[in-house]
Amino acid sequence: MKSEIPVFHPSVMETKLAEYGIELVICTVPSRSAQEVADRLAKTKIKGILNFTPVRLTVPDTIRVHTIDLSVEVQTLIYLIRNEHIED
Repeated sequence: MKSEIPVFHPSVMETKLAEYGIELVICTVPSRSAQEVADRLAKTKIKGILNFTPVRLTVPDTIRVHTIDLSVEVQTLIYLIRNEHIED
């Protein structure tokens, strides 16, 4: 099945961000690459990063970072499932 979502090589990230006027980035790279990617993003005009890596990113104050810790989210979901009270 072919997707209509374009995928580009990381080497053209800055060019494509500018071309498409992107302001928000979802970061799902390996931990070892997270800060390097954030440093590259900091040189662009983005305004926010939704960070799915476990790394605490350091960026300028002009960029908002929201980190999602999937391990906490999974634990929360497990808790809710196990403690769900279903009324008949």
